[in-house]
Amino acid sequence: MVITFVAYLNKMKRLYLFFLVFAAYLGHAQKISTLNDYEISIDSLKNAIAASTSDSLRCIMNYRLAYIYTKNVDKKEVGLAYLKKGNELVKNNSYLKDVSYYYNSLFLTLEKGNLAKFEKADEVLKKYNSKEIYVVRSKILFNIGLLYQRENEPLKTIEVLLKRAIPVAEKSKDSQELSNLYKLIAVVFYNNEDIDKTKYYLDLSIKTLEQGKNKKSRYNEDLIELYLFNVEVLSVQKKTKEAFEYLGKAENLLQSYPLKSLYIEYYFAKGSLNQEIKNYDLAISDYDKGIKLSERNANSTLVQRFKLMKYEVFMLQNKLESAKNLLLDVFKNSDMNIKDKAYYSYELSKIYRKLNDFEKAYLYNEQYIQLKDSLGVAFEADKIADIEAKYNKLENENKIKKLTIEKQATLLNQKKNTLFHLLLYFALICVLIFTYFIWKNLKNQKKITAQKEINHFQKLNNLKREKEIEIMQTMIDVEEAERKRVARDLHDSIGSKLSALKIIFANTQAKKDTDAIKINAILETSISELRQISYNLVPESLLKLGLDKALGDLCFTLKSDSVSIEFHSYEIDNSMPLTTQTTIFRIVQELLNNALKHARATQILVSCSQNANRFFISIEDNGIGFDSSRIEENLGLGIKNIKSRIELLKGSLDCESNSKGTSYNIELEV
Repeated sequence: MVITFVAYLNKMKRLYLFFLVFAAYLGHAQKISTLNDYEISIDSLKNAIAASTSDSLRCIMNYRLAYIYTKNVDKKEVGLAYLKKGNELVKNNSYLKDVSYYYNSLFLTLEKGNLAKFEKADEVLKKYNSKEIYVVRSKILFNIGLLYQRENEPLKTIEVLLKRAIPVAEKSKDSQELSNLYKLIAVVFYNNEDIDKTKYYLDLSIKTLEQGKNKKSRYNEDLIELYLFNVEVLSVQKKTKEAFEYLGKAENLLQSYPLKSLYIEYYFAKGSLNQEIKNYDLAISDYDKGIKLSERNANSTLVQRFKLMKYEVFMLQNKLESAKNLLLDVFKNSDMNIKDKAYYSYELSKIYRKLNDFEKAYLYNEQYIQLKDSLGVAFEADKIADIEAKYNKLENENKIKKLTIEKQATLLNQKKNTLFHLLLYFALICVLIFTYFIWKNLKNQKKITAQKEINHFQKLNNLKREKEIEIMQTMIDVEEAERKRVARDLHDSIGSKLSALKIIFANTQAKKDTDAIKINAILETSISELRQISYNLVPESLLKLGLDKALGDLCFTLKSDSVSIEFHSYEIDNSMPLTTQTTIFRIVQELLNNALKHARATQILVSCSQNANRFFISIEDNGIGFDSSRIEENLGLGIKNIKSRIELLKGSLDCESNSKGTSYNIELEV
């Protein structure tokens, strides 16, 4: 089965990304990813070692010098020398002995044989609870995770990082260490093509680093690498606008470091992004810059990677000659392994076929077949000894198992059929139960929705009613205020003038003059009627003596020789609010006026009583009556006023009327 060249390129991308994480964290090859200058720190540590008389301090400072020199492969031997000096100064100091495990682990290669040494370093440091030790342990656990990732064991990598490394890094409160752990988790998911989880942990890594307060060396380098990693992920997600934003962030940081090696990553990310949006000329320009910088750093692997990316662009542009020449140039690399030669031979064979050069197409195809066969032979040579060793052992076991398998075959088939039917029935039952619950839930949701609509309409109606009541109360308050004003004007103006006129007239006219007597009688009648009008507008007895007395006065005032009005009251509380008393007074007044004006009643019985916060009004007359069933259709101004005041006090009205008379029963809340 032929693996496509695009798949191979994607694999190369992921391998390079792993390499970047590996190099960035452990500090391998300063000329690849380190921007900081450590000369000041080195001189300071050397002077401190020379001046110190404490073996413990000299030990730690030698270890720190060894750590710094690990960041440059060209100075690794110098680092080993300082490590050796530090180990010699450990002596019997248990703390220094424990710390030495960490510094010695920095010089271990990431191979499975060194896993036990990394684990030992972490184990001996568990008894210490300082932030510095937590930082050291998080570095060790990072290396363990990186080792598993390098051995292609992603599950173990995730387990180590999530269950062990991140809790330790959180205790250290070191945002840079925590960010590096999240970044490695993102790389693991990226290598396994889980882009959503890659983006989640990458965003977490960026956020942790950007918000961190403890900025140490490599802070800018780490941030640049994260931004460029994010550019590649966003490009895969087709989010080119956001990808260019992060590319700009990385470029702003890189401007302070001209001609530095992190530009290699920048050109790769920028070229890939331009390639994604089909800006092929810009992509080739970026890849050429990456090739030059990789050649300057003498890194043939990176040069090859950029050339293969250029090859992909040429193929997308259908520039077959350029693509062919580029692959032929790649073939000149003497360090190329057999697998790479096989891939490139296959690609060259395809190109020559497209260029109609079938002779060379055939030659490279034959070369591809030979290389592929060589890979197969090499694989078989590695495996054949193991297969032969296992064969003799398994042959006898297979003979014994063969009879047992044949005997159990029928029984196994029966069990499978039975199990299949049971699973089928179980699945059917689950589907039915699930369907029932969905139906039940939908039914309940409909009920809930319907009830919500009812509640909503009720709420709207209540709000509307409250506004109507508020408006009615305002109108009644305005009406009462106007009554008071008119009554006051009548009493203070016309009433006082009529009274003065009566006094003046009485003093100036002969008492036995017939015309004078008539005029005097008219004045007395006018003053009396004016007082009655003022009383109707604002009953003084209500203001001064309370509701009970005011209702009694009202009935007494309206009583005449032709009309009998009988009033009874029971336990009326005169301490009610004046507005409430006024409303009750107006209800009774209006009903009495209706009985006198419209019903032509000669006998009226008024009964008012109170029980706690309930007030009862009962009025009966012997008038001509009316059709009480049509009371809603024939609402006069008087009935409207009565109903409005009853609603204000949240009351109810019950009316019965016929040719023998009318009765009103009213219940109010006071």
